Amino acid sequence: MKKLLLFVLLPLLLLIGAGAGAFVAGLIPGFGPQPPAELTAEQKAEMERLANIAPSAAKPSPVGAVFHTLDEFVVNLRSNSGYPVFLLLSLTIELSNDQAVAAITAREPQIRDALIVYLSNLTPQQLNGYDGIQKVRDNAWRMLREQVDPSLIVNVQVAKLTVK
Repeated sequence: MKKLLLFVLLPLLLLIGAGAGAFVAGLIPGFGPQPPAELTAEQKAEMERLANIAPSAAKPSPVGAVFHTLDEFVVNLRSNSGYPVFLLLSLTIELSNDQAVAAITAREPQIRDALIVYLSNLTPQQLNGYDGIQKVRDNAWRMLREQVDPSLIVNVQVAKLTVK
């Protein structure tokens, strides 16, 4: 009886336990929970929202990336005060390769125009602190991706942002 237990039932129990563990861990193809075939509307909305947020400024540059700095430009901000308030802005765009610089340079007037229209609707209070800089960065990222092939743009940095 002891030999039956030792040589038959114990290995059988071990195999059943290993199979159950593999099933629970999802190691057996075709068994267990399957990922949804299509994204839900909520997942699509989240992916769209994340596409409009600039990558982290601390993200390392890929090999072969180049930087292109747009010329500084001055924008008259929306203000309720009796005197004008100006924004001095300079952006540095991180591009995937040297050929992308030509694409950015060709579209630079349209990029500057879109940024000026967006920035002229902001108030000085909306540009205060980290949130203001991040808001400008995210919208510059979104506008750049609309103007140029998104695969060319790696990141965007705010080189200078001064409100006077």
